[in-house]
Amino acid sequence: MHLLKLESIQKLNAKDKTATLTKVSFELEKGEILALSGDEHSGVSTLIRGILGLENFDSGKLFFLDPNLGKLSIKRPKIGVVFQDFALFPNLTILENVKFGLKGSNQEVEQKALACLKWLGLDNLSDKYAEEVTVEDRFRTALARAMAPEPRLIVLSAPFSQLRSMYKHDLIAETRQCLKKAGITVLVETRDSAVAMSISDRLAVFHKGYLQQIDTPQNIYQRPLNSYVANFFGKRNEILATATNDGFYTSFGFIDDERSKVFNSKVKINFRPEEVKVKKGLRQALIGTVRQCSFYGDHQLVALEDDLGKSILVKSSPNKVFTIGSNVFFTLRSFKVEDAF
Repeated sequence: MHLLKLESIQKLNAKDKTATLTKVSFELEKGEILALSGDEHSGVSTLIRGILGLENFDSGKLFFLDPNLGKLSIKRPKIGVVFQDFALFPNLTILENVKFGLKGSNQEVEQKALACLKWLGLDNLSDKYAEEVTVEDRFRTALARAMAPEPRLIVLSAPFSQLRSMYKHDLIAETRQCLKKAGITVLVETRDSAVAMSISDRLAVFHKGYLQQIDTPQNIYQRPLNSYVANFFGKRNEILATATNDGFYTSFGFIDDERSKVFNSKVKINFRPEEVKVKKGLRQALIGTVRQCSFYGDHQLVALEDDLGKSILVKSSPNKVFTIGSNVFFTLRSFKVEDAF
């Protein structure tokens, strides 16, 4: 069942009347975690502000599920928000921050706030102040405060950007598990592609006010609709090739593949760095010259260049040694082909 539905949402920049959002349409299912992601001028922040009621759209329709009517209406429900800086009150304890804004008797408010703290593992920190706890626990406090009023929708606005890298992965997984277990519908605003993929059920990618693609993280990564979406989630290699009845001729060498017979002349070969396999010998292999190696701990990215100066990235074992200027043989485990023009 849809909790939120947008139809042809448009928003113009007040200064120069250029489009900030253009005909944005999608639906958010009840209990779903949907990440909205894009670069600095994608329009995602404007879209979130419009959904929260902080600014108006110029045209289009915005609907929310009305539980009393059992259908969509324009009435905005209670929405919880976790802001990027968490917006905690420094003069209040963790418990008092979560209690802030809750309605009911003192006993009811206390019980509800304590239940949320316990849910997020903060019950032993209830009498602490924000500056006395870790940044990760400040995030948990902000999330507890957003959950306490039992909203039908929660918005996480760049919530993980301040977290320490060594704890970030675990906290994202913990947050997803908590939200899914509670059955809360969530919109996540983030420019971090890794966050967007790891926390969401579905992911929407925006560019210059247009919704480029909305799908599961797996489908978006493996089957992007265009180059922008593909490269938003890490470098995708693209090399030009000539299709013949035998295979594809590229500047890195020949690829023997039956798919070449269905294409005419120039094509693009698309593949991710992890789809490249480095080989020891030349047999049925492509060849490139090592230009750069970047070490990332659990892997390294190696830039290989052809004779024309075109480079590709290869993901390799962190233990393998590459020499700048040396030639490397490789094959492609898998790749996609599309017409070049």
